[in-house]
Amino acid sequence: MKIAKNSFFNIAGYIIPGILSIPILGYMARELGIEEFGLFTIILALVGYASIFDVGITRSVIREIAIFKNNEEEVLKIISTSALLVLILGVVAGVLIIVFSSIISELLKVSSYAVENFQYSLMLLSLSIPLFLLTQIWCSLLEGREEFLKLNIFKTISSTLVVLLPAIGLMLDSSLLSAVIGLLISRVISIILVLWFCKEYIVKLKFHKETFKRLINFGGWIAVSNIISPIMSYFDRFILANKVGSNVVGFYTGPSEAISRIGIFPSAIARTIFPMLSDKEADNKQIKKISYLLVFLSIVPFGIIAAYFAENILDLWLGSQFALKSTLIFQVLVLGLIFNSIAQVPFTSIQAQGGSKVTAILHLFEVIPYVLLLLYLIQYYGLLGAAWAWTIRMFVDMGLLIFLDQKNILKEG
Repeated sequence: MKIAKNSFFNIAGYIIPGILSIPILGYMARELGIEEFGLFTIILALVGYASIFDVGITRSVIREIAIFKNNEEEVLKIISTSALLVLILGVVAGVLIIVFSSIISELLKVSSYAVENFQYSLMLLSLSIPLFLLTQIWCSLLEGREEFLKLNIFKTISSTLVVLLPAIGLMLDSSLLSAVIGLLISRVISIILVLWFCKEYIVKLKFHKETFKRLINFGGWIAVSNIISPIMSYFDRFILANKVGSNVVGFYTGPSEAISRIGIFPSAIARTIFPMLSDKEADNKQIKKISYLLVFLSIVPFGIIAAYFAENILDLWLGSQFALKSTLIFQVLVLGLIFNSIAQVPFTSIQAQGGSKVTAILHLFEVIPYVLLLLYLIQYYGLLGAAWAWTIRMFVDMGLLIFLDQKNILKEG
């Protein structure tokens, strides 16, 4: 029952912001218009892609903390070393976004009336990346120690601010820049809050060579996955903006945002079992059996209902234009979500047992066929083609991960 309890805590951390995000994103879509709303969702994707700059450190921290949870001295070394690393890397990421902001605008074919606001927004976004990465380090500490109640009190507050403050910015001034200012403020408040929750683990940032080696040995392959996985997760948005224009990409990113929010349920289960499966004395087969059952019960009925009422949901949520043009896209993405949700269990199992190299190689194997499929289907089927490309990849990824995880079990047996 520990999995169910901790998964509930993880899900609870998303319930309030998840509920709030539904009307708020609907309001933002209407207030910003199709193009600027699409650009805002792309900015959110860029924040997600910035996770590549932690080079796998945050995932490695969770595993290290789970292993050394009874060694306070080593825990402090892990936090100190990892925080220093992601701070440096976050600053590098921010500088790169500023330097290439005009090129990013050109690649996304941003309309002339929106380009200035978009570039200023990117510059503000660059300031949030080091804060975002540092926040993840202390969240990883709580996760590795399985302090899910404390972690998800923080996540409830933090995620609510991330959803709410951009909308408040829009109420004050109806522009993309105002929404991004709200997003930046939410990141500032979040890091202050997580440091308060972890005040006994606030340390002087210092480099510890042996700790660094362990973090990188595991995290290095995670970094490969962190580079490739966001390409496959977010490049559909960027390629669509480039191929069909940012003025219509919102019809795809709107339902895609809905899918990402439904995905909190399997993600909560995966985050719960990662530190548990990292424990060499754990009954891995039983943990995974329960996890598969929880994923199935949480996502399949929800997905069927969401797909059946897709047109009504989009009409009520984002408006009649989205209901007209995005319903089939949403239904296809829901199918992909089910495949992706099931895949969370074997993916987490493989990584928890130290198989970050396996998942990284799998991502390398998938990326080129996926990008080629994406380009082909977008060329002939536009927005719907992007949805089918993503869903097909989710199905293939699920099958390969289950196979690799089962192969590993047979090897262990």
